[in-house]
Amino acid sequence: MARKQRKDNRPNRPGGKDGGSTTGSVRRTRLSTAQTVAKARRTERLEELRRLRDSTDPAGTPEKSDRPDFGHRPNVADLQPSSSGRRAGLIGGGIALLLVVGLVVGFLAFGPQRTAPAAGGDPSASAAAPATMIGPQTMLTAAEAKTIDGQNWSVRNDQTPGEQNVPVPACLGAVSKDAPKPAESLIRTLSAGEGGSTTLHLAQAYKTPEQATEGYALLAKALGECQLKGSYISGARVITGLGDQATGIELENLIKDSHRAVTLNRTGRMVNVVDVAATKKTPDLDKTAKAMASVTDLQCTIAVGLCASGVKISDGPPPIGGDQPGFLATGDIPTPTNGKGTWGGLEPGSPENVTTSGCENIDFNLLQADNRAARSYVLTDKPKGMPKKFGVDEITLTMRSKKAASEAVKNVVDNLKSCEDRLPAATVSDLSTVSGTGASGAEISGSAALVNQKVSDSETSRYRVGIVSAGNKLVYTFLYRDGDWDMTKDQWTMLTSRAAERATQIR
Repeated sequence: MARKQRKDNRPNRPGGKDGGSTTGSVRRTRLSTAQTVAKARRTERLEELRRLRDSTDPAGTPEKSDRPDFGHRPNVADLQPSSSGRRAGLIGGGIALLLVVGLVVGFLAFGPQRTAPAAGGDPSASAAAPATMIGPQTMLTAAEAKTIDGQNWSVRNDQTPGEQNVPVPACLGAVSKDAPKPAESLIRTLSAGEGGSTTLHLAQAYKTPEQATEGYALLAKALGECQLKGSYISGARVITGLGDQATGIELENLIKDSHRAVTLNRTGRMVNVVDVAATKKTPDLDKTAKAMASVTDLQCTIAVGLCASGVKISDGPPPIGGDQPGFLATGDIPTPTNGKGTWGGLEPGSPENVTTSGCENIDFNLLQADNRAARSYVLTDKPKGMPKKFGVDEITLTMRSKKAASEAVKNVVDNLKSCEDRLPAATVSDLSTVSGTGASGAEISGSAALVNQKVSDSETSRYRVGIVSAGNKLVYTFLYRDGDWDMTKDQWTMLTSRAAERATQIR
């Protein structure tokens, strides 16, 4: 195979440091009319939220299932408000409404003559955020963990992330140091039985939704390129309805019999990661996501985010990750069956630099395509005994159309099936179907096979090959194998499908 080497940051209180307009330590600047209008509108909005949450009159309250932006579980910051509190809220809402009407009229009449808002902070930046957003009541409970696998779970401890000996959810050890720092964070550890099953729940609260969105994106990227030594991303889910954003991946380490389901979501200013680890089999990722729905419903009101509503989970690609989007991330590639080595990718090059098995009977560099590229992956630590040719190659072509891509794949599959007629020294076996779902629901279809080429009476070259299409993308995968320097059939089928998933993540 030829390759080219080619501090405590809790939200500030209104009027405090950096939290409002103040001049000196005592004297305060009077709120402008615009700020007063904004404040009154926030008051009215919050009263509306509380009425919708607390009301017991079905005739006067919209169906909450139709209003996913409102919390439909008790607000943990204000559990079981009294009836007098609700009456006060209704009265306050009416007063606020009258105030808004009066102020709007005044603003329209005199607004242009008013002083511009004083510098020093967006009056809506931290609307009604509680002093503390994260606590034991906002974390995954033992009862919720039980819904994942039926085991009896117990809470072991709650700790502050970053302190010595505090665990970190899988794949998140290398998150960018430039990431926004959460104002609050907590990590809960739960355990179950004698089998060693553990669950980590990381909750983070940010000062603004924008910071939370950025924090979520960086965590998602870390999951999408997971650098957990010995493990690979064996599956992924596209999740909707679980707050504002959500995703999930499955991880396998067959050598250590370690299996994990990791789910990430965001609701408003809060981000959650739940990492369930087990032996013998992979925890149910779908049930893990559904268990998080209960947590999300407790958080969404105080986080000013979407609650869990109509959660839908389907197969799909992991979050975009890796140093070369569109190609496999190193976290996608299983460790060889002997458990040795760490994968690394070379700089992308041309398909002409890739040596195929010969049975494909096609030159990927000559196919009509709008774009073509190839990349090779090797074990960068060069473990002892590794064959010189061992590695993975990937070719990706953007064809002129979906039809052209699928026809080219069919042509290659037919050539594999008839290879022994053309090349008597070759044998093709274990031809299997590859399927999956790429980005935007792109259907993945193709085949994978074993190819042996007898070089001499004493030497035979052995390969795994895969060929699939996904939309207008054509993807070919190639592995030189030798003894236990190999992958299992299921791993290779998964990897071929994953390569297509990654290809569909870019245009």
